[in-house]
Amino acid sequence: MSGYPDPDDREPFEGVDDDEVVVALAASALGPAPSPSVRGRLMSRVGPNQPAPTGFVFTYGWDESWQPHVVPGIRMKVLAWNRERGYATLLLDVAPGTRFPPHHHDGAEECYVVSGSLFTCGRKLVAGDFVHADENSDHGELWTEEGCRVILVVPPEGHLPEYMLRQASPVGRRP
Repeated sequence: MSGYPDPDDREPFEGVDDDEVVVALAASALGPAPSPSVRGRLMSRVGPNQPAPTGFVFTYGWDESWQPHVVPGIRMKVLAWNRERGYATLLLDVAPGTRFPPHHHDGAEECYVVSGSLFTCGRKLVAGDFVHADENSDHGELWTEEGCRVILVVPPEGHLPEYMLRQASPVGRRP
């Protein structure tokens, strides 16, 4: 008898936090990271399996369902669309060097910078910065040197592709 507990008498990973196991397994993995589509399918299997409560819609960061945008270098996710109140919440992923042309705001526009940086109205906005543009205001060119992700709350017309605007979509749901 050695005085040490017999390791065969323990349950696997007994006393080890689940997060520690996940980190250890990830650190021991060899080879390239899985493709976004494989990662998305895997995450959907290990993510919450219960249906969303009534009135809730979830969009996960690992969800790779990006839509093309009319401006080259931009892709978007429609996070929510409230037809009743006339606004959509969009997540834009903007590639480095992308320029967005001058435009007129037919409705109010709100922009929150999630990551990276964006130049607008003679200012550099960085992660955590916010800008509001009133309805009927004119916007000069916007651009990013390093790329950025922004959340926009905007009227859907002029921001969503025509095919989405024709689809029926309940309040709060993605098209």
